[in-house]
Amino acid sequence: MLLFACLAGVSFLGPPLRADEFSQTSHYSVRLFSFGTFTMDVRTGDIYITGWDDPHVEIEAEKIVRAGSKKAAQYLYERVRVQLEGQDKLVRLRTIYPPRRPWRPFRGESRLSVNFHIHMPYDSNLVLKCVDGDVRVQGVVGHEHILVNYGDVEVDVPSLYRLRSVRAKTWLGNVQSDLHGEDAAGFNKGVLFWNPNGSQDILLKVHMGGIYIFRGEGE
Repeated sequence: MLLFACLAGVSFLGPPLRADEFSQTSHYSVRLFSFGTFTMDVRTGDIYITGWDDPHVEIEAEKIVRAGSKKAAQYLYERVRVQLEGQDKLVRLRTIYPPRRPWRPFRGESRLSVNFHIHMPYDSNLVLKCVDGDVRVQGVVGHEHILVNYGDVEVDVPSLYRLRSVRAKTWLGNVQSDLHGEDAAGFNKGVLFWNPNGSQDILLKVHMGGIYIFRGEGE
């Protein structure tokens, strides 16, 4: 009887519905002056940031969802929003997800992610918080403060002479850097660098994931 009940349950539930991956891309632009600050507070997705000589932040946001049809994907697109606020001295970007339910706080979140490709003024400051995703920053000489729970962080330092300090630490993961030849893996690994003549400060904190810091070409 127990075997019959199990088989009947499997027959009733049937095979899991097949989910395909769908994407939707949006573009945003806002003015940001030199030495201003660009902040990001996002949840899931990869982030690629490049510094450029233009007083604007240009953002390409790609929503990735897993759904059984295009119609279902459209519903999921609308459940995560990209919010951009401010201009000139301070620009804020964040992703807004549906409220979490206390009894199932993470239900469905694996089906919703937003990848970002961003150009920002090379001499502006960056403050970034990401729950789950890889981050790469290149060509930025302003201050960088990056916090990631799960994912890898790679920073390419454009000018070693402008670099004043690096404080980087991962609770569990790999660390590689050519500043002092760091190459290690495990618990509580990090990078410390100090140059009293520099001006750029970089602070990186990763809970689980790697930290990779490299000098720019020609350094």
